[in-house]
Amino acid sequence: MPGVRLDRLCKRFGDVAAIDDISIEFLDGELTSVLGPSGCGKTTTLNIIAGFIDPDGGSISFGEQIVADAASGFAVPPNKRNLGMVFQSYALWPHLSIAENVAYGLKMHNVPRTERDAAVMRSLRRVKLEHCRDRFPHELSGGQQQRVALARAIAYSPRILLFDEPLSNLDAQLREEMRLELKEVHRDIGVTAIYVTHDQAEAMSLSHRIAVMWSGRILQSGSPRELYEEPADVRVAEFLGRTNVFEARLVDRRAPRARVLIEGVGQPLECRTTLDARLNAAGVLSVRPEAVTVKPVGPTPTADALGRVSSAMYLGKLSQLQIRLESGKTIEALELTRRTWNVGDPVAVTFDPEQCFFIAQSAEIRQAS
Repeated sequence: MPGVRLDRLCKRFGDVAAIDDISIEFLDGELTSVLGPSGCGKTTTLNIIAGFIDPDGGSISFGEQIVADAASGFAVPPNKRNLGMVFQSYALWPHLSIAENVAYGLKMHNVPRTERDAAVMRSLRRVKLEHCRDRFPHELSGGQQQRVALARAIAYSPRILLFDEPLSNLDAQLREEMRLELKEVHRDIGVTAIYVTHDQAEAMSLSHRIAVMWSGRILQSGSPRELYEEPADVRVAEFLGRTNVFEARLVDRRAPRARVLIEGVGQPLECRTTLDARLNAAGVLSVRPEAVTVKPVGPTPTADALGRVSSAMYLGKLSQLQIRLESGKTIEALELTRRTWNVGDPVAVTFDPEQCFFIAQSAEIRQAS
């Protein structure tokens, strides 16, 4: 199966740059999520890849084949790109049976009846809905309708699969179940897949790689672990999970860890950073809530900072705490202990250096290869 390469892709709507000079490769056989807030350009990017919108600049290649080139005006029509697409709204024909809905793309590709019937049943079995082949869309639940849309998209063995926020209309429990099913189906068929979402949990659980998009640009791409543990931009750190952000200055970068100074904390804090971060560089320190350890203040407290509990929420295995530090800054902590905290309790706070990451303001936006 081919990968998908975008080379300096641009698209404007009036004065708005919906896509601003994007270059990225979606690797052969992998599922890559394009993650970002509403209005960042991710669905526009997907629609350009599908051929529904023409780019104003740049080119798109599927493997070695160019399918769109703005400079020459060349564009392969959507129905000739051999794509499967799963929409947010399911887009099922209400007057057609489930089998007829799944067969629709096959008919458009002039697949003979015998082959078509076999492909329909094969696709329905992959999504565990072969028993629903004679039903109609209104007779199925939302989750079942989304699985029918997936079966239709994979029925004619497309080279590339596109997903446009396909789970956003489902409730939380069903979304989690569908993530597992989507991952299983993708592992089974092994095509190059591009998955647009604003849900970081979806992106983290489904993807081989994630591309974080913001205001028409890609801030960073890489594996979920790379982006979570080594964000190249503070917006990546804040969008991919929760984090505490401190303005900081790099004062020591000797191996194995760097050290930074943050406001309200007298001694330098140990952390990780990039190899290109320069001494005395200004930036931010990202501290994940799970990196924060909270203990009662003892007679001679040893801590990175002191503060008081301003909020405590019991979440079963975890307690979510808000701590107001003596500097006036409020931070979040996740505790695995069963200790009961009360608002106003004085606490000593320490940070795990392995889960603290310094992002220099001067660092270039990095894309993982």
